Amino acid sequence: MATLTTQVFEILTLNGVDVGSSYTNTINGINYADNRSMNLVSGSTTSIANFSSNPGAGTFSTSSFRYGRFTNIGGSPIKFYVSASTLNTSFLISTGSSFVLSTTQVTGSTDNSFTLENISSLKAEPSGSSGALEYFIATT
Repeated sequence: MATLTTQVFEILTLNGVDVGSSYTNTINGINYADNRSMNLVSGSTTSIANFSSNPGAGTFSTSSFRYGRFTNIGGSPIKFYVSASTLNTSFLISTGSSFVLSTTQVTGSTDNSFTLENISSLKAEPSGSSGALEYFIATT
């Protein structure tokens, strides 16, 4: 087992005053990490990862997931799709920006009812002619 340490830094001097910030988090019990860069083709949605109680190729164990970072390393924004059994949503990841998950559980509202369920899949699509995504996933 290993300990994953994540750090977030904002470096900003505004009107001569340092207003930056930093945060460090440690996650114990990590047994597996996956890191990958991939090209995204225009007009096509690419599967990034799946989550299930039965892990397999490209599928991570829902109960073991502890950390995921998804960074747009391409030249155009990326549409990042998060899907669960009753909830589907998307986020736009700007060039050079990251989307971070610390759990596979999401909640959403439809017709004023709230549900808590596990993410089943993550997909991405470039908003321009092409894109590139890098991810880092850690599980126990």
